Amino acid sequence: MRAQQQRSCVFAANDAEGKALRRRTRDGELVSPHRGLFIDAQYWKTLNGADKVKHIVRCLSQRHPSWVFAGPTAVAIHGFAHQWSIHSAVYIASSVNAGHGAKGVHRIFMTDLPAVEIQGIPVTSVARTLVDCGLMLPFASALPIFDSAFRNGHEASAVRAICSALHRDTAAVERLLTHANPLSENGGESLARAVMIEMGFAVPQLQHIFANPQNAGEWYRVDFAWLFPGGYTVVAEYDGVAKYVDPAMTGRKTIQAVVHQQSERERRLYAWGVSRIVRFTFDDVVHRQPLADKLAGVGIPRVGGVP
Repeated sequence: MRAQQQRSCVFAANDAEGKALRRRTRDGELVSPHRGLFIDAQYWKTLNGADKVKHIVRCLSQRHPSWVFAGPTAVAIHGFAHQWSIHSAVYIASSVNAGHGAKGVHRIFMTDLPAVEIQGIPVTSVARTLVDCGLMLPFASALPIFDSAFRNGHEASAVRAICSALHRDTAAVERLLTHANPLSENGGESLARAVMIEMGFAVPQLQHIFANPQNAGEWYRVDFAWLFPGGYTVVAEYDGVAKYVDPAMTGRKTIQAVVHQQSERERRLYAWGVSRIVRFTFDDVVHRQPLADKLAGVGIPRVGGVP
């Protein structure tokens, strides 16, 4: 049983087993991430937020095979980039009512249940999932999801079709469709752009390429770029921790080697006509003011904002 718990969540089969599992939870051997559900504590610590949701959903789906998972929960099952903080509860679709059901389960009302199956788990379709998240979540939390979905080839037309059938204000979804961009490479970059938009900064170009004027085969693609009249050009780079420590991104280079490579990249970008380069981190984005100060410091204008 312990080996099974190390790889999956379990429900107690009866009162006696439930009592034993709760005792092991008090002893720190197990954790209970959802009512009546248990999993090995050490294994649980190794999981990121999205994988935790997947474990919970897989177990709940076995107990409640008629449930169709929706909203933020469906985002994790679809595999879209998102902030783990959106998982405050498990969301399921309901054609009967909306609101809170059993402890930790929220129901999203919909007259039609457009369900698909992913690895045996019923979830709302991509378009319906985007609509629900667009209506439920703040702009900055929803934009990474929309970017990720469109990066995977999904289209806005299906989202708009669902919105047109709803008898409610869907302006928030339309705003997300206006700003969604499949060129955003990851959730961190999407979140950063969302915060820029919310703070009213001019929207940057994504993944802009700067080439050596003397050798077109030598070029760099940057995260964000603003090209102003008169030749003033600003580049912004999002520094995620993985850029320095994840072997998949560093090619197993040392941090010193990565920093040196980064310095050489900046030297060449300046030589190729970039006027200013600014770097920011996830903390800068989350706290907002540091990001605002850095963008304002290199002359990025504020032109409006998302309410």
